[in-house]
Amino acid sequence: MCIDLRRGFPDPKIFPSEEIKEILKEIDYNIINTEGKIDGIDEAIHYMLKIRGVDFEFYLATSAMEVINNIITHAKSVGCEEPTHDSIIQNQKVIPHEGLVAEGKIELNEEYFYFSIVNNPTGKVAKRKEIEKLIEEAKDKGTKIILDDVYGYFSDSNAFIDDNVIYVSSFSRILGSGIRIAFTNMKTNSKPSSLSQYLVKRLYEMGTLKKVIDMEKEIYSSRLNGISKYFEKYLYKKPEGGVSILLSLPPEKFNAKVIDGSIYFRRKIKGLTRLTISRYDIKDIIKIVKV
Repeated sequence: MCIDLRRGFPDPKIFPSEEIKEILKEIDYNIINTEGKIDGIDEAIHYMLKIRGVDFEFYLATSAMEVINNIITHAKSVGCEEPTHDSIIQNQKVIPHEGLVAEGKIELNEEYFYFSIVNNPTGKVAKRKEIEKLIEEAKDKGTKIILDDVYGYFSDSNAFIDDNVIYVSSFSRILGSGIRIAFTNMKTNSKPSSLSQYLVKRLYEMGTLKKVIDMEKEIYSSRLNGISKYFEKYLYKKPEGGVSILLSLPPEKFNAKVIDGSIYFRRKIKGLTRLTISRYDIKDIIKIVKV
């Protein structure tokens, strides 16, 4: 058996399959053909924002990357941490700055700065002190912060909002990439799926959304701790949240589908592997992944 540790999909044992099957029985012509917001989606999104300690008038999109890529396309210049999300750092318009905000390394020279409180791929989490420093320096330099908060739900952190912050999050890591809804404080021309909206709305009303998030946060935290201890001497950084871990080991050392960690860097770097822990129990990962 070769397990797939490449993507941060939700754990199938937590995924609310039965509840979604019941909700799908409610789908009718009017729901499928709704353009704009579904009635009741506002309450679900404001619940998500409350979990992260923020609140604002939100706009919907189909994905977080749709919003972020649109900003990058129209921006004069964009900076980011290094390492960071592969789609960001491999974009030649983006200028990477070595080091993480979570470790106090902040360099704001561009019009925008892409940042995630829970860094992907390392799992390092920016604390209040680093975030306050980032906000202050961004204001001083007139830099707008693109805050990608997709992994924030799997941490003990709080998000932040300010006049120069563009907040973006989605349900892709909580319910799966097929749920095509993101939410942001920036106006968009996007037309998110009415079916996805209805599923989220009903999962929220049933109390299932809260249950899933609570279970994922608890289980993923336990797995991160377990896998960090197992690979302790190979940790590139010790993860504190999210669902990924970056190891100082080359991909060929693993009997599993993994990601070459070099794709999260612009500078040339070798001998790194990124794993995700969301889909499999820690005992299965340790048993099957042979180093």
